[in-house]
Formats: sequence, C-alpha cells, structure tokens
Amino acid sequence: MRLFEFTDVSPTRDRDPDPTALEGISPGWRVLVGRDRRPIGIRLTLDCDGANAAAPPLSELLDGVLAGLTSESDGRSTFPHGLIVLSPRNLDVDAAMSSWRAPRNVLLEFGQDDLDDEDRLRRMFEIEKQGVRIALRLDQPSAPPPERLSYFQYLVAPSRHSLPPGIDPRNVSILTLADSTHQDIDAGFASGVHATAGWPLLALPRAEPLGLSPAQTAVFELIRLVQADAEVRALERVFKGEPLLAYLLLTLANSAAFRRPTPVSSLGHAISLLGYQRLIKWLVLLLAIAGKNQGTAPLIHVAVVRGQLLENLCAAAGRPRLQRDEGFIVGTFSLLDAITGQPLRDLLQDIHLSGPIADALLGAVGPYAPLLEIARGFEAADPRALGRIKTELNVDPADVHRALLHALATADSLQSLIR
Repeated sequence: MRLFEFTDVSPTRDRDPDPTALEGISPGWRVLVGRDRRPIGIRLTLDCDGANAAAPPLSELLDGVLAGLTSESDGRSTFPHGLIVLSPRNLDVDAAMSSWRAPRNVLLEFGQDDLDDEDRLRRMFEIEKQGVRIALRLDQPSAPPPERLSYFQYLVAPSRHSLPPGIDPRNVSILTLADSTHQDIDAGFASGVHATAGWPLLALPRAEPLGLSPAQTAVFELIRLVQADAEVRALERVFKGEPLLAYLLLTLANSAAFRRPTPVSSLGHAISLLGYQRLIKWLVLLLAIAGKNQGTAPLIHVAVVRGQLLENLCAAAGRPRLQRDEGFIVGTFSLLDAITGQPLRDLLQDIHLSGPIADALLGAVGPYAPLLEIARGFEAADPRALGRIKTELNVDPADVHRALLHALATADSLQSLIR
C-alpha cells in the first residue's frame, strides 16, 4: 500500500460502474471490531423499501457495491482487505445470484426467515457453492436446525443475551450488533463473541486523563505552524524532533503520487514538494493515527471514513477544493476528543482553524454541520440521510452511494498504519 497518496482524481468516484445499480437503496455502515479491539472490516446494510419499484435485482445491487469498493491505481484494481459483510434487506434473491461471485473477504448475510423459503434456501446454497461465504442473521427466538448451521461462517445476533438456546459463542463465530457500551462489548468478547459491529463513539473511561502522545503533540504544533504560514525551517525543526514523523514525510514525498525522477532526501524539500495545503490534510490524518491506545483504533477508523465521506460529498456537489479539504478536516476531527481523551475545545484553541470548521465541531452550526449529521446518519443506517443530502447538496443518490463506498474503501487502505 502506498502511504497517504493524495491526488485530485478519484477513479472510483469519477467513473460509474452502474449508476442505477444502487437506486432505491438506503445504505448504512458500521465498523467491525475484533477481540483485540481493532477494526477487522465493515458491515454494510442495504435496505430497500418494499414498495420501491426502482430497487434493482440483488445481483445487480451487489455488483454495484463491489464495483464501488474497487479502486484503480497504476492500471491495477484494488479491493479492500478487511472483512466486508453485506446485509441486503427486502430484496428478492434473483436467479442470477446462483452464479454470483465475490472476493473471499466478502460475506453475504441472510435472515433466518430465508431458511423457511425453499426457493431462497436453494439459491442460498447455490451461492455458497460458488465459493461465496455466507452469514445468518438470527432474528427469530428459536435456533435454526443444527444441521444447517455448518453452512454459515458467522451467526449475526443483537447480543450474546439474545442468542437462542443451544448456540454457544465458544463453538461458533458470533457477530453482535447491539452492544452499545464498552462493558457489554468486553462481556461479549469474554463469552466467546468473535466480533461486534459498531463501537461506542466516546472516550474510554479512565481513572486519569490520558493526555496526548509525543507524536500527537508534535503534529498539533506542525498544524499550528502551517496555519500561521510559518517558514519551512520551523516545520523542519519539529519533524527532526520526531523521527517517525520525519520518516513518514519522506516516505510520502518519495511515493508514486509525486513521480519524482530523483529521490527526495531532505525534510525541507519534502515539505516544499507537498505544499502547505496538502501537508495540512496529511497532518490531520496523522493526528488521529498517532494515537494507538487500546480501544481508539475503531474511533480512528470511523473518523477517517467521516473525513473521506464529507470530502467526497463536497466534490460530488461541485464544491471548490478549499471546501472539500475543510469538509475532510471536520469529519476527521469530529471524534478527536474521544480518540485523545481531551476536550475538543482545548485541542483546537491553538491551531486556528477556519470559522466554518470550528463552528461545525464546537457548535454544530454552519455549512459543514449538516454534512456531519449526514455522516452520522449513515452510521445509524438512517434512511433519511439520502433526503438530507438532496436538500443540502443537491447530489444524486448514485453519487452519494459512490461517495460512501469510496470513503469506506479508502479507510480500509489506511488500516495498515494503525494496526
């Protein structure tokens, strides 16, 4: 993976594999977190209003999702590495699903009532014969027949308490959906739960404030210097005091994104090559990633998705580059207090962010506040999120879906930096 490559061209966003494939669908997503409290993938819900005649066949919908999660770089296609659980609702399993294929890290989730429909059951097993892994959502009080459980790689349940009698999380892989506190999650993992979808978006309870790491302190100082338009030499001094940050900067400057004929070996050259506008965006990402305390990795993942999503939505609406970049900062900084354990107002007081950014983060007002609420709506699978985007940005649903899928894929590509 190339480290933090930024270009103004997004192949996934700029090309449309099938602009109608996701029409009539309300998407929602949550980060999947494993027992080590680190992200292992995402669960993507795809809800269709049963009365919506525009909804596509399931095979077309899923092909559109996979295409939206795929990006192109140097002529090569790249698909997320984390687990992708696709959970379509109120959609018929069309005949083309019998030959549908997907990468091995994709799981297709079915509901327990699908086991009672002979046609859907037959096609479910035909899908599995194609090598597609499947998960079963336990949405009935009684357990499925034991002989059928072996077909599923995951059983999906609201919580360990809602598991039907006879299902032991120590013997099967359980994914929970409704654990809303750290205590619930810890108890679930202790009982054998394999992963949970979603994460409390609050700071971990601690006896004493966590404080900033040295790397985070250095990044805050760099952001302050960039915002103050300080000389390159002042930034160099801070980078020299944090060897890891200096290494990451030089790695970025020598990446394929800049296509330099000769290596960049000096910090000053690297800073000049990036320019202050691109450097500030890179520093915002580093600020989140510099915190590697247990339990913050899921928060970082959500924050990065928010930042990418707000940037993509502004781009889809034809907003200028400045507003795209500010949207990115709003989304990425929206969980900074939970990530660092410090009050957001205290964190932002010395770095002189623009008024619209500060208004959105500290007062939930201004032009970016509705976009942040829209991002939260997707995390809650709120069907009203699409309508709010139409009102705020006048962006077509197809562009919204691409913006979300691209944000999810980009966040996955950054995971190697925070593991």
